[in-house]
Amino acid sequence: MVNQNKKQLDAAGELLALWIDAPPMEVCHEHVATPPGLCDAATIQGLEQRLWQFNAIFDAATDGMMITDPRGHIQDVNPAFTRITGYTAAEVLGRQPNLLNAEWHTRAFFARMWRQLLREGAWDGQIWIRNKDGVVHLQTLRIRRICDADGVAVNYVGLFAERSTGRLGTRPTESHAHYDPLTKLPNRLLFEGRLRQVLDPNRPPARAQALFLLGLDRLTYFNASLGHALGDELLRALALRLREGLRPSDPVARLDGDQFGLLLEGVKTAEEAAEIAKRLCVSLREPFMIRAHQGFVTASVGICLDTTAGYDAEIMMAHAEAALRQAKQGGRNDFRIFARALTSAPSEYEQMRNALRLALERGEFRLYLQPRIDLASGRWMSAEASIRWHHPEWGILPSERVESLAESCGMLLDIGHWLFAEVGACRRLWSRLNVPNQVLAIALTEAQLTRFDLLQSVEALLGDQDRERFRLSIELPATLLFKHSERARDVLIALHERHVALTLSDVGPGWIAPLLMRRLPLQCLKLERAMLSSIPDSADHMAVVQALIAMAQALDLEIIADGVHDERQRMFLLNSGCLLAQGELFARPMPATQFARHLTQFAPAASAAGTTPPDPL
Repeated sequence: MVNQNKKQLDAAGELLALWIDAPPMEVCHEHVATPPGLCDAATIQGLEQRLWQFNAIFDAATDGMMITDPRGHIQDVNPAFTRITGYTAAEVLGRQPNLLNAEWHTRAFFARMWRQLLREGAWDGQIWIRNKDGVVHLQTLRIRRICDADGVAVNYVGLFAERSTGRLGTRPTESHAHYDPLTKLPNRLLFEGRLRQVLDPNRPPARAQALFLLGLDRLTYFNASLGHALGDELLRALALRLREGLRPSDPVARLDGDQFGLLLEGVKTAEEAAEIAKRLCVSLREPFMIRAHQGFVTASVGICLDTTAGYDAEIMMAHAEAALRQAKQGGRNDFRIFARALTSAPSEYEQMRNALRLALERGEFRLYLQPRIDLASGRWMSAEASIRWHHPEWGILPSERVESLAESCGMLLDIGHWLFAEVGACRRLWSRLNVPNQVLAIALTEAQLTRFDLLQSVEALLGDQDRERFRLSIELPATLLFKHSERARDVLIALHERHVALTLSDVGPGWIAPLLMRRLPLQCLKLERAMLSSIPDSADHMAVVQALIAMAQALDLEIIADGVHDERQRMFLLNSGCLLAQGELFARPMPATQFARHLTQFAPAASAAGTTPPDPL
């Protein structure tokens, strides 16, 4: 009874374990001696009086109090706890304290709490908790433990300070002004203030600083496929992962919808910054579990060192944003470090845009084909068509670069017309050369889907003859199926009536809608290229790919894997039931004439590793 009555005075700490669902703490380093038991009436009356006093304090205290048993089940809470959290005693008795877990803290945060509790027997600090109404707020928490005469924990108590008297002294209006309400990270205002502070020339010289701007790639795709609510959960999970991967002293902030800022101290060279950026990109490629859904994201990173910005905060932000744009224009899922050469990037970029407008007239574009391989036999079954720009000074520019430039200067439709015309010329050439039956795939862009005379171009390409010798496959990215659902459905049905093979490309774990796919005239699914990047090293990615293959088989659809670069991936796909693939393991994109020459010389079989040396990109 005496130990129970000490619940106001020296409370305990297994409550901490239950914030992160950790096992209960078995070790108690405090020993509270029980006074000798006296059985006379005066002693019993004195103990009862103290019990009433403690109960009165318990009920009247302005701080919230929660008492658990050694197994972590809540035994009692006071009225102040109800006022702070919104939970009544009847709603929490018998439950565990993790019902308040806001999931904003990293495991490193809780590990530090554990170490202090084991060492000192108490912890005082601030923690984000989630109230009954779902509101997340910063709460001052004191954790204590009570042990019996043998040193065994018998009760655990958490004391919640009144929300208006938090130790940080931040009022709600101040918190809203400086912290992002979704991720609870500092916002742009607070982050840029910290940046100006560390670069202030009037302050003592500080250690070297590196500014990282991280922009998520294709967050809108995730929102469109699973909804904005899960998209918000993904952002919260990503913020937590960023904080786990950084030192406690490194500021991280959410600057905009899909952009985060990191300020890292002690990074002096571009090589150090590059290593950190690589680790960040690898960390973010690991799947996120969002309400039983696996979410996959990649990020582009722009980096600026304080030495290149002259220790000026505004210039440093501008330079990091320029580097981030370069990373996105270069194909995303990569990083760029600002260099002085980037300051001339806009003028050079404008030169490239102007040169692109003349490239059609000068005949500088080339049609390239990348073979798709039957993984069991090694035969070249089909090919994906793409464009390359052979510039006399800049060399060969890949299709991603060409499409980015074409989009910026409004030439995507012109590029689309050129690509269809070249594929048509390729068909006529193959007919004369008696090239074995082939399927050529063309990937649609958003402009081609919404503003392109697609059906007319397909009719002109196919013609009236040799439809059995040559088949056309159209690939529609899954993102466009969501963004332009009605238009995409009408186009797919019209193409199917013209005997065009239809593929849904860029299919990943965030896009799984079997009922919709069954209603569309699809013949094939193409896995997102990033899905294979970490196979077979990532068991999670392997499980997702196997699930997608099984779904395709259940829907009687073929499935193509893109980006196969080693033998282990080939064997994994073959054993999982995926029979078609493309990638550097077999052959890189090559000129259409080289592709035809290979088919006529080496048909019907080709080595699984590719027998023709590929041309450079």
